[in-house]
Amino acid sequence: MSPERLTERLEALAPGAWELYFKQGISREIRRAARDVSETFRSEEGLAARWWDPAPRFAAAGDEASLAGAIERARESPVSPGTLPSWPTGAAPAPELVAAEPPPDVHEELARLVAAESRGEATLTELTVRSGRTIERVVNAAGLDVAWSAGARTGFAAAVGRRGARACEARVPFRWDGAPDLPSLARRLCDRATLPLSDRAAPVERGDWLLEPSVAAALLAGLAPLFCRERSARWAARGGLLAPEISIVDDAGSDAPFDGEGTRTRRVVVFEKGGLGLPLRDLAAARRDGAFSTGHGVRPSYRTPPGLGARRLFFETERPAPPRELLAGVRRGLFASALIAPWRCDLENDRYEAEFTGIAVVAGHAQGPVSSARSRGRLSELLRRITALAPAAEAFPSPEPVVGATVLVERVSFD
Repeated sequence: MSPERLTERLEALAPGAWELYFKQGISREIRRAARDVSETFRSEEGLAARWWDPAPRFAAAGDEASLAGAIERARESPVSPGTLPSWPTGAAPAPELVAAEPPPDVHEELARLVAAESRGEATLTELTVRSGRTIERVVNAAGLDVAWSAGARTGFAAAVGRRGARACEARVPFRWDGAPDLPSLARRLCDRATLPLSDRAAPVERGDWLLEPSVAAALLAGLAPLFCRERSARWAARGGLLAPEISIVDDAGSDAPFDGEGTRTRRVVVFEKGGLGLPLRDLAAARRDGAFSTGHGVRPSYRTPPGLGARRLFFETERPAPPRELLAGVRRGLFASALIAPWRCDLENDRYEAEFTGIAVVAGHAQGPVSSARSRGRLSELLRRITALAPAAEAFPSPEPVVGATVLVERVSFD
């Protein structure tokens, strides 16, 4: 069955109330572990349909003929009532799916950097780098027909740190939007593999807290549901949470011109002047709120319906400072180099907890590694005490990209 036949079938089932989504992807992957080297080529193609008759229905398959059968089966499934969204309109020509570039073979250089950064205490054990390209297309009953292409280089690296009879393994995911940032990756690997071996607890109970970009990115990922709200958490609605010159922004324009529902990507300031700004909305949230979609319908896979989600969050400030300047501003405190466990954010009750490994800092100078430390308290207080930021650094997969920056927080309690 051709795409035209599919649209005709959906129009017959749900006049003016349907959407078709197409995705093609190709990727090349290089994995090196010890002397084992493997290269993998992958391709994927999938289609998905949504329609209202009047309840919402969804079907997905790997090809057009299978999708036609999935549509018929989905018609028989019991579903809950739902409201038809206001479909976006417009057109954008379909690009060609170009071959994915070979992943950069940077294993030897990264291994050298890890050894040098750790002074021989850490060894790179595995590196997987994946280069991928995708084409996505959305067609709907309102006349929308848009397509776009995107690419990314992602992967993970693993290292083992050894000190005497003790060892620690670290695994670090990464995403490169530009040239490979190997020095940053090497530092994160070394910190995660060697700092936990120090056996030194936090030497301060209260002080400044400097967050490494990946740690700050994890904080943003934990806050993301706050910006996809149907109702605001009471503490967040009060305002006065961030310094007036600091904002949190979601802007996926560098990744794709449209979201997974075909709505054009836009910049949205979700936290500004100390309080919540514009909420993120997909088509369903826009219909619920009687407003417009902000382009935040996210499709992790063609196999699942799109849902509301952040697409590329980052901190922004009117007065960014270099990381070295932020470090120099730490009177007495800790540099959080790596999380030991996922950042826990209880958005309903205004609580957070972060376990991390890092470095003690006094008067802007490193005083030695800290194997583990913990900070916990109110999210509202943590946000109020953010006093300075470095310019936005690299993006981290979470699974949607979250851009980290070095962040300075004052008067934090540790245990």
